[in-house]
Amino acid sequence: MHSRHSFIAASLLGLTMAAAISLGMRAADDPFARFMAPLAAEPAGSSTTIVLDMSGIADSPALMQWASDAGKVCAEWYPLVCRFLATDEWTRPKEIVLVFRRGLGVPALTGGNRMEFDAQWITDHPDDFGVVIHELTHVIQAYPASDNKPGWLVEGIADYIRLWKYEPEVPRPQIDRANSKWTEGYRTTAAFLAWGCARYDRRLVRVLDKALRSGTYSEEIWKQVTGKGLEELWAQFVRE
Repeated sequence: MHSRHSFIAASLLGLTMAAAISLGMRAADDPFARFMAPLAAEPAGSSTTIVLDMSGIADSPALMQWASDAGKVCAEWYPLVCRFLATDEWTRPKEIVLVFRRGLGVPALTGGNRMEFDAQWITDHPDDFGVVIHELTHVIQAYPASDNKPGWLVEGIADYIRLWKYEPEVPRPQIDRANSKWTEGYRTTAAFLAWGCARYDRRLVRVLDKALRSGTYSEEIWKQVTGKGLEELWAQFVRE
């Protein structure tokens, strides 16, 4: 039996890349497709340059070091986040700009391909590189203006990428089951999305992201993917 298993393993390792990719893209009616987490192809366009603007923190070597490390995190995780979302038909930007400055008033914010980070937040939370991943996800989301773009879902997907892909080992507080709702966004919605992926279909976030990207999102999509509406899904999530 040992030799047979070795032969099978060697045969599997011998799959060509094309065969491996075709196996990863199961047909929609494949009964096992919902158990597989799909990855997008590399997005179209030339390579993206990460640009750091540290002029606002040039007087602080510690902050400049954090900014440099943030740039490395961004460069390393950018292609990964692209593949976690539905970026198959998305054209990557030529550059992503990270700006570090004082007096921003919030930990970070993103507009287009520009991410800004507050110096005081960095000083108070030097371990928070997850904020870079959250803002980087917003750059990649790049959803068009639409009435069918709920903010809670946009933020929930960004925190899902941060919390369940970048830092899944970080302990998270329990959801307030009596008072929370899926529309809270951020960590609450992220937890709801992670549960939905594990409980029903690992393609859920990709499907939702694609709908937001194309401006076709509606609550009906949740029922199409899981067989249940949002109210029913949330009630089950709270119970489980």
